[in-house]
This record gives sequence, structure tokens and C-alpha cells, in this order.
Amino acid sequence: MNDPTTHRPHPYVGGRGEALRALAAWHTAGPSAPQVVLLTGRPGSGRSRLLTGFLMLCDPASRERLDLGALDPATVPAAELPPPLVCDPTGLTAAQLLWTAADVLGLDADRTEDLLDRLAEERTTATALVVPDVDRAGPLRALQEPARVAAEVLLPLALSPWVRVLADVPEEQAAWLAERIPAGRLQVIDLDGEPWADPQALVRQAEHTLDRPALAAELAARAAGPLVVRLTAWSLRAAPADGPVELPAGVGDVLDLHAGRCGADELTLRRLLAPLALAGDGAAVPFPLWAPLASAVAGRDLSKAFADGRALLLPFFELVGERDDPAVRLVHPEIGAEIRERFGSTVREAQRRIATALLNGLPDGPGRWEHASPYLREQLTGHALEAGTLAGLIADPGFLVHADQVRLRAAVEHLAATGAELPPLARTWLRLAPLFTRTEAGPSVRAALLEHACRQDGLPAPELGPALPWRTLWARPLPGVTALTAATAPDGTPVVAARVAGAERLAVHAVPTGEPVDVPGEHLAVLTEEQRAACPVRLGIGGDYVRLWPREEGDPVGVFLSAGPLGGADVTPDAVLLLADAAGLSALRLTVPAPV
Repeated sequence: MNDPTTHRPHPYVGGRGEALRALAAWHTAGPSAPQVVLLTGRPGSGRSRLLTGFLMLCDPASRERLDLGALDPATVPAAELPPPLVCDPTGLTAAQLLWTAADVLGLDADRTEDLLDRLAEERTTATALVVPDVDRAGPLRALQEPARVAAEVLLPLALSPWVRVLADVPEEQAAWLAERIPAGRLQVIDLDGEPWADPQALVRQAEHTLDRPALAAELAARAAGPLVVRLTAWSLRAAPADGPVELPAGVGDVLDLHAGRCGADELTLRRLLAPLALAGDGAAVPFPLWAPLASAVAGRDLSKAFADGRALLLPFFELVGERDDPAVRLVHPEIGAEIRERFGSTVREAQRRIATALLNGLPDGPGRWEHASPYLREQLTGHALEAGTLAGLIADPGFLVHADQVRLRAAVEHLAATGAELPPLARTWLRLAPLFTRTEAGPSVRAALLEHACRQDGLPAPELGPALPWRTLWARPLPGVTALTAATAPDGTPVVAARVAGAERLAVHAVPTGEPVDVPGEHLAVLTEEQRAACPVRLGIGGDYVRLWPREEGDPVGVFLSAGPLGGADVTPDAVLLLADAAGLSALRLTVPAPV
């Protein structure tokens, strides 16, 4: 029998031998191995580090850098085993993660129902899949996406007869799943409980990181987990203690005790860290914004406290980004969670102050959203949602076009689901949001499609700047169009003739006005090749898009994207694009320059 005490601990994990043996057994997939393993524990308990260390033992390149002979053999998966597949949920909604898992597993399906059927079918071979960091799922913290991931992704995977799942989940989701997964196929590894807790590993960590090793055993006995030990070590380096040291139990204690050793009050420290805590989890705040946003939260100027607070702040943040564009973020999300919890009901007001400060920093004049900072475009949605001010922002067409579309879609869908009254413009944008996030269309395309959708919905065209590739002349409801063409009426009026499913006659509309024209189809004159050649653009038509090409050689000058199949498209000699989609018929005056 192997004696774990004779082997070195994993060089990255520093212990957790019992848990590593269980993970290796899961990967080996022996007769007694569980099909599903849920790795859980309090925030800061070391779940992510343990899972990373385990994946290192599965990865051939990482194994070459490790002295495997010095490790407990029961913690090292066999070399012939292929590494498990990994599906990273960071920033993804539950729906996005489900389809990401489908891609990783090689499943071919068009609908969610079909995908779930594929997961439920029997197979002769099993596939190992690791889902790390479920607590990082979702584009916005306020939407509590990990709960949806557990219900809509992890549970179907866990019940699949051919998928073997290892997932790192928060305690709440682990308990929820454990009630729904048959006990015979499930193992829950709670790093805070026996036999998975590793007190000796915590002692070794404290001995290795503290400048005063004599405190190691006492700190390890008191600390809630590895994160508290790590923060305490950094705190004592930044602000050494001459005499006896009061040791913390949790992250909040670390903050309070560190502030005291630095001669500051704990509220000042929390206010200085508030912009980082109130940003999205893992999001970095541009360094020049840090002090102004902290002052906004505090309601008074904290610039001197910030300038004098190097030692006060040092243990809790890290620098990221480029040298000429530095940004900062918390060293661990649990610090942010503790600060938000301490703020309690005032978090909403703090977020409102941050959102207001960010909006006050917008440039003046036309195109202000186009020239807004990346942080503003990406993170303002989250701040405004938690502040309760998002409904006002989504009446601004510039914000709708230039904000990060994934975050904005998630937030606006959340508002709609809660029964909030959306501005008409936001309702139209929400109709297009799935198209925007699916195609990753840029701001100029989004602006042009929003202009067109507003006209379809009977709204005035929003002010979106002069650079749009078209201006919608009109839009008429006309469902069921299967084909259309540009033509000329007997009196010379340019018209669009559309074939409608089930109709005996063509539907004919005047191109300039969209008004119906009562003329039989056989009396219309189709465009000649010479007339078509006079148009400055030619069309590349796909099932759900129209690409605009210059008549001569060159790159595309625009694109129309549709959320569903197009019924037809054509263009007149004077560059009016005629379109039919599920909503009806429309005419768009193209603004692309004519060839010189």
C-alpha cells in the first residue's frame, strides 16, 4: 500500500492528496468510480487551484515539467489516458455554455431539444468533461447565472449516460445538484469538510509564505482557508507588525486588521477598494479611474488617502494591462464579495454614484459613445443594472449601439423578465439583440440595423450619426413574401413587385413612398441589364444576409443581416435596396458613394 507521507505534495497545489486521489480515480473510470464529481467549498477554499493542479497531471506537456515519480502514484492519472475535455463557463450564459459544451463534445444539433436528446442517448464509450469555475459564469454578477448553469447545463450533463462530469461549483449549486443526481453516480468533494480538508497543507502554506513562521500553526488553525493565509502573508509584508500579531479568521478580518496596522480605519480601506469590488467579477478598472471612482463612492475626495495608501492597498489588488494602459483588479473575487456584503443596502447607491461618475466622463458632442472608454462601454451596463438606473440609459441609441452587446442583452432581458417598462427604442433593440450577439456585428452595422428596425416598428429613426450605409425610406407589413424584384410601372414609377405565398397577384409598391400600386404584374417592366449596371453597388444575397459590393472591384461597403430567412432582395438603378423579411417589405436608400 502507498504511504502518502513518503511522497511530496503536488508542487502547484501544495497538498490536498485525498482530493487528488479521488479526482484521479474519477478520471481512471474504474468500476467503483463515480460518474459525476462536484468539487465545492467556501470561496477562497482553493477549488480552482486544486482543479488546475489536477488538469496539470492530465496534460502531457505539463506532466513533462513535473517530477511525477516524487508524487503519490494514486494522484497521478495513467499516461495512456487522454486528458479530459474542458468547457470554460467564464462570462457565458447558461444557454451559451450548453452550446459550448455541445461543441466540445462534438454534438451536432440545431435545437436545444435535439441537443438534450443527444445527451440522453446510450453510447458504448464515455467522455470525460471538466467544467471549472462555475461561479464565474454569466456576463453580469447581478443575474446569478451559476444557478441557471446548474439547472440548464450541469444537470443534463450529469444525467447523461455517456458523459462523465467533473465540475467546480459553489456550495449552493452543489447542494441543489446533489438532491437531483442519483447518489450512486455522484461524489461531492467539499474542501472544507472531512476527509477533503487538508490542515497540514494550510500549515505548510503558512510556513512557506509568512515571514514569521512561528505564527504558521496558529494562523492555519484560525484561517478559513488558503485565501486568508495568502492575504495575511501579503498584509504582514506590506505592513509588518513589531509586536504580537492578531490573526484573522476570514477575509473581512484581514481587511480590518490590515487597516489598523496601517493606521487607517477599515471604512476608508473598503471605500478605496469599492470601485474594484463593484466592477464585474474579474473585471479590471483603468488605473486613472480608480481614485475618482473611490471618491465618488465615498462622497468626498479620497485622492490624498489614495496617494498615501500604497501599503494599505497593496495586498488586495494586482496590476494588469499594458504598461501604457494599466488597470487594476482585486486579487480574488471573495474580497469584492466581502466588501459588498459589508456595504449592505448601500451597494445600490454606491453603484449609482459610480455610474454617474462614469457618465460625467463621457466626451461632449456627437459621437460621444463612439469615443467612450472601453471600460465605460463594457462595464457601465453592470453598474447601472445594480444601481437601478439602466432603464434610463437604454433610451439612448448611442448607448444601445456601442455598449457591450452580450452584457447589455442579458441585463435588458432581465429587466423585461421582472416586468420593468422598457422604452420603445429598447424594445426594438431587444428584438435585434440575439442577432447582434450571434453575429458579433460591429457598431456601424448595429446602428444601421437598429435604424431599419425602428422604422419597421413604427418608431422615428434614432439619431445615429451620418455614417450609416443606408436610410430607410419606408417599411410595410407584408408577411409571406417569397420573391421580389425591382421593376417599372407603365407610368414610369419605380416599383417593387413581391410574390406573396397564397396570393394570386403580385403585391406592388411604389419605391419612393411604399404606397400600394394597383397594376397587374404583366404590365410591369423588369429592369434591363443596362439599368442594373447603372447602380453603384451589386448585391451578394444569402439566406439571411445581403452584402453590398461596389460595382467595380473592391471590398464590401455594407451588409444587411436578418434574424431569419429573407424573402428576397433587389436594388434599383438609383441605389435603393429592396428587402423582404419576416416583418414585411422595406426600401433602404443606400448612402454608399458612387464610383468615380
